[in-house]
Amino acid sequence: MRRLFAILALLTCAAATAQQVDITVHVDQPAAEISPHLYGLFFEDINFSADGGLYAELVQNRSFEYYPVPGGNPLSQRYHPLYAWERVTHGDAACELQVEKGIPLNRNNTSYLAVRVRRGGEGAGVQNLGFDGIRLDKGDEYRVSLYSRWEDGRGAPLQVELVDADGKSLASTELEAGGRDWRKSEAVITAKANCDDARLAVTTTGRGKLCLDMISLLPVKTFKGRENGLRVDLAQSLADLNPKFFRFPGGCIAHGQGLENVYRWKDSVGDVAERRANWNRWGYHQTYGLGYFEYFQLCEDIGATPLPVLPVGVSCGFTPPYQCVPIEEIGPWVQDAVDLIEFANGPVDSKWGKLRAEMGHPEPFGMEFICLGNEEHDTPEFAERFPYFVEAVRKAYPDIKIIGTSGLGPGIPLYRQMQRQDVYSSDEHYYESPDWFVQHQDRFDDFDRNAPKIFVGEYASRGNRLQNAVAEAAYLTGIERNADIVDMACYAPLFADVNHTQWNAANLIHFDKRNLVKTPNYYVQQLFAKNKGDQFLTTDIEQKINQQDLPEYAGAVGVGSWSTAVAVRNARLNGEPLDPSDWTAHGGDFGVQDGEYRQTDEQAQGVISIAPAEAGAEATYELEARKLSGAEGVLLVFGCDDPENYFWWNVGGWGNTQHAIEHCVDGSKYAIIETRGSIETDRWYKLRVETEPGRIRCYLDGELVHDYQHPTPKVGVSSTFDKQTGEVILKLVNPSTEDLKAQVSLSGGKVQAKSVDSILLTGSPSAANSIEEPDNVEPTTSQVDVSDSFAVDMPASSVRVLRLPLE
Repeated sequence: MRRLFAILALLTCAAATAQQVDITVHVDQPAAEISPHLYGLFFEDINFSADGGLYAELVQNRSFEYYPVPGGNPLSQRYHPLYAWERVTHGDAACELQVEKGIPLNRNNTSYLAVRVRRGGEGAGVQNLGFDGIRLDKGDEYRVSLYSRWEDGRGAPLQVELVDADGKSLASTELEAGGRDWRKSEAVITAKANCDDARLAVTTTGRGKLCLDMISLLPVKTFKGRENGLRVDLAQSLADLNPKFFRFPGGCIAHGQGLENVYRWKDSVGDVAERRANWNRWGYHQTYGLGYFEYFQLCEDIGATPLPVLPVGVSCGFTPPYQCVPIEEIGPWVQDAVDLIEFANGPVDSKWGKLRAEMGHPEPFGMEFICLGNEEHDTPEFAERFPYFVEAVRKAYPDIKIIGTSGLGPGIPLYRQMQRQDVYSSDEHYYESPDWFVQHQDRFDDFDRNAPKIFVGEYASRGNRLQNAVAEAAYLTGIERNADIVDMACYAPLFADVNHTQWNAANLIHFDKRNLVKTPNYYVQQLFAKNKGDQFLTTDIEQKINQQDLPEYAGAVGVGSWSTAVAVRNARLNGEPLDPSDWTAHGGDFGVQDGEYRQTDEQAQGVISIAPAEAGAEATYELEARKLSGAEGVLLVFGCDDPENYFWWNVGGWGNTQHAIEHCVDGSKYAIIETRGSIETDRWYKLRVETEPGRIRCYLDGELVHDYQHPTPKVGVSSTFDKQTGEVILKLVNPSTEDLKAQVSLSGGKVQAKSVDSILLTGSPSAANSIEEPDNVEPTTSQVDVSDSFAVDMPASSVRVLRLPLE
């Protein structure tokens, strides 16, 4: 069957000739000033982005603090204090390993390794396997350090060696060991060969009880040469995005799975050996070697404004049980926010400014913003606690701009609260289909200009194919058009280790221990960030559309329910009866009973059953439906290609408060039209859906509820002016599957050059980059003839950038 629901297939159908788009740029009519902070980065320790990723440490579980992570993920239960470590003996040496807590290195680092050496022989001890092996580069230097003590005070020396999987030595050094007290020892060693599967071994020929902790191996070659630094290629890929801000340390991990593992910034600063390690809600451990100081330092190194995110006394609302700090105990949490500003900006004689100076940065970091909260749910507990943070920050630091949270999803459930708190801007997050991003380019056109500004703090179109990137580019043109209210925007998530990924929907940069892959989405972010401009120029767009380009809602039909038991009867497609006994259920408890087709599992959500009959381009689908019990109503499925791609008419959805037509693309749903409405329990209703190309009409008991007409497929166009260079920057986005021809005219200004560089990102809509093919999709540069009025191609699935110098 033809795949009607291939992403973006609704945007256009085949046309005999390229359609024309007329674009008039009014150079003398600036419409909005573009924020200097518009494009930035969001970092969260997900997909092993920090330890084993951006943070350059090569030893895993260096302080023996791993333990099974709470939660139901079996992979999270594999962790234990000796994870990534194994015993090493040479010759007739013999030893046992045990993790103890008797005389810890400090109160935050309570576990250490006890190596009980019975026979030293040619060496006994332990080796670390790193993150799936340690990468070494021939000729590069590595800084090894550790803490040690001999319980009997003997102080026998330690042999530190880098070896390959066969035990061949690739680098070695000897370190002095501590006596009865802990002692730090370190050295720099040089790798003799390349290796992707090396181990770091620490052995001794002494005898007795050797205690080890904080065993570390860091490349000397880090980003900007920082000693506790970052992996060069990953950090450089961030700098290459020309970010104007950097949001950290994450989204959901900021407020934690529960109050037990909330990210407390004070645990992540000071001596790395004294930082309190933690686990995160993505199911693994984080050492905090990459902590708040390093985040601020990275911002400085890449020229980005720091944008720290702090919890506001409530846990992640998506993971039960929901937890809140008792209101009488909220004081220390509020003080954390105030103290963070002092750490970033305070004088060296202040408590936290002094710590910053001791860590090597006496100058203030120049923090301007603070993010309070992340995707919190609309609960009385959040509403009660959030104002405490706002009041305290404003009282102590009135110049700091407070960024609040709009909650999760395009419905922005908390935006009204943020208006009442009069925050500087409000952070909204959504992960939607490519079609959603294309159709919502005008999302911000009607936002209240007197309300808080908007920070699009997390967004992605659930994929790393070219079509995803182009859809996001179309959305960004709408952001630039509304740059007077949309102050900042950043894609999420940022990084993903290809071998350890929890978030598979979409990630900006993929990597393994040796390679880095820039996705098509990355190139879109880079093109927009490097070609932003200072003013959005008034732009007229006229796109000629052929009627045959309208989408067809052909496909199978069916029924479904959400948290509701329902019954249906007398189902007909184009007047022909449908027999539910032939239908295929996908979840729930569907069956024929007393002449009715019922779904009786009241707890099932979004379950559907599909008829074998298929509708054509024009169809009428009707049935009678009755709500038996539950929270919502009934779902009429139509235009169904498979169980992940379909439309449904949601009658009595959202707690039986509204009716809506929703589109599901690869399992992700969004409403294309909605209205208030509800249905009664145990009452039969006549429901009818009529479809034709580009149009859907829905009737409830003969009364028209929805008359949806597919909007004109829109290209994305952004015209901005760069004050420094005197150039008009033109970004042309064609998210459709057909080539277009643009006729560009400049009004109120003249083009100086006869030809300019054109940067073009295009290719097959399904094309993507991978470890094996990292350059499959990337921008190309060519020359394009230009004038005050010129024609330029807009290939299918493309983003084109032109910089037009003015006289």
